Amino acid sequence: MVFDTDAHAGNGTADYFYADPAVLLIDLHQDPRTLYPGTGFAYQTGTGNGQGFTINIPMPLFSGQEAYRLVFEEIVCPVAEEFRPQIIIRNGGSDPHVSDELTNLGLQVRGFRMIGEQVREMAEVCNGREIDLIGSGYNRKVLPHSWLALICGLTGIDITLEEPETAPVWLGVDRSLGDIRSVVQDVKNHLRDYWRCLQ
Repeated sequence: MVFDTDAHAGNGTADYFYADPAVLLIDLHQDPRTLYPGTGFAYQTGTGNGQGFTINIPMPLFSGQEAYRLVFEEIVCPVAEEFRPQIIIRNGGSDPHVSDELTNLGLQVRGFRMIGEQVREMAEVCNGREIDLIGSGYNRKVLPHSWLALICGLTGIDITLEEPETAPVWLGVDRSLGDIRSVVQDVKNHLRDYWRCLQ
């Protein structure tokens, strides 16, 4: 299973495995109508024998920790449990951070720890076999803090993590929660014929 949490859709990875039922790709990324490469819509689910094995989850603008948590609970973890991969490869770094200079998502440092924790728990389906490819990020002040948070979540290391920049006032409420519920339902509608857990 390839799990991509980079803010950009993994179009190259998707193309490579688009017809391959042996590899499940779950890709969380910023709404492709608003960010390069402009792919990764919920209806793009694979082709041929690989139909249903590409799961694109286009995150609404400013999606924060609760939006990401909902996606894990409703789609990512249940599908991983049903697919039961031999190994999980997670890819992505700090560009979903609210202060990233290129993207428009809403995670803070604690949200990256949450992603790491969720991946660690999810990897129990394959006896903890997980490879993490930590990369990406366009704000050098944020990047080391977000990467450290991911590592702490993945390894279970409990240390105090600092937010490198003052969060915008609007971040106190996850403004994307209404939109993410619609996205989750849309993804399920496109994939319910392939996954029992999404029916």
